[in-house]
Amino acid sequence: MTTEVELETQNSRHSEEGLLEASDPDEVYYENNKKRSWLVVLGSFFGLLPVWGLANSIGVIQTQLLEYELSGVSTTTVSWIFSIYTALLQICMIFSGTYFDRHGTRLPLIVGTFMMTGSLLGFANSTKVYQSILSFSGVGIASGILSSPLMGAVSQYFPARKRATAMALAGNGGCVGGLIIPTMLRKTYVSLGFAWSMRLLALITFVCLLISIFLVKERRVVEAEEMSRKDTVIFYLTKSFNFKALRDDRKFLFCVLGCVFAEGTVLVTSSLFSFVCIKNGFSSSQAYLFVTVINIGAVVGRLLSGLLADVLFGSYNIIIFLLVITAVFNFVVWMPFKSSTGAMYTYSILYGTFYGGIYSLIPTCCSMIVKKEEFGANYATMYAITGLSLLGLNPAAAAIVGNGTSNKRTNGFIAYASALSLLGAVCISLTRVLCVGAKLKKF
Repeated sequence: MTTEVELETQNSRHSEEGLLEASDPDEVYYENNKKRSWLVVLGSFFGLLPVWGLANSIGVIQTQLLEYELSGVSTTTVSWIFSIYTALLQICMIFSGTYFDRHGTRLPLIVGTFMMTGSLLGFANSTKVYQSILSFSGVGIASGILSSPLMGAVSQYFPARKRATAMALAGNGGCVGGLIIPTMLRKTYVSLGFAWSMRLLALITFVCLLISIFLVKERRVVEAEEMSRKDTVIFYLTKSFNFKALRDDRKFLFCVLGCVFAEGTVLVTSSLFSFVCIKNGFSSSQAYLFVTVINIGAVVGRLLSGLLADVLFGSYNIIIFLLVITAVFNFVVWMPFKSSTGAMYTYSILYGTFYGGIYSLIPTCCSMIVKKEEFGANYATMYAITGLSLLGLNPAAAAIVGNGTSNKRTNGFIAYASALSLLGAVCISLTRVLCVGAKLKKF
């Protein structure tokens, strides 16, 4: 029974020795199918561009609703639209992953493509809160259905020593989407209005996902047994989760709590950042530009944090540092200088770098402490709990910030986001101590 860390060490050693034995069919396959492999990466990149790009641009849409489309509705009520979206994205990703393992990419990609496009078109026509919740919940479900096969297929085409690079390149589609979508909406809100902006986004989404349908194919699928409807439900509920690990493995429990707080601080900050900026004197155009700068930083953060973690410090040390330094910069830069243009550009690029690293390292931290054969269920359990927790964390943040005009409440919101970041650092530190002790070493 080996962990992911032990397997990666073995793979690295074999790589250094230059071994590529003909008896290893996987290695031979990887070497002989490079074109197919990189086409899958390209398809995944295009698919994740709207799926994760939209998730990285939620603040731009939420701010538009609060300022114009649903201006008479409280911040807390509007925040439920995006809290439910985020929770459904993470929970549906779990079941989609289990289906992908057994049946492949085609059906999830086709269903997710038409569901996401249709839901965005419905969202464009929504004028009431309940309509927005229903339509954007559809976007969340579709995003969850699409995410697992888009990333899972990439992992099947590369050996362990190259897999992280391939998945990082595919995942950067979400970062590029996070640059394109806010920049586009910043202009189309003015020239086309909200409804047509969402319709244009739906068209871009459909085209990108159509490319992914043709390019992303699974390499291998677990032989699926014929099961009754009852047995199918039982299978997905029992094989997709591992709640027993929360009781029996304290280091996994603290890792899950760390994920909850780390994802929480990123979500509440990203969703309300542009709204807070506008309420502190910036124009909508400037606020959306800050979001674009954050996503530029996230591209750098993903690549740099992975490199530093692999080569020098280890994933746990890096993510703990990033969570702590995020809270520090919240208090030192954002809180006192939230009305300064120069300070907010500086904060945006730094925060983007930090949060990009946090997002990319959370799955790695989970994989390092669980057995390889249990990773899927444990990872699913972690994100199921995280998704449900976000249903409370984001509306709480919206309740704190209120209508955004009170400096005291805005500072309270920044303190709340910082507290989540520090709690995440504490929980992940406890996992690290349980694994390797308190001594300074790469981990």
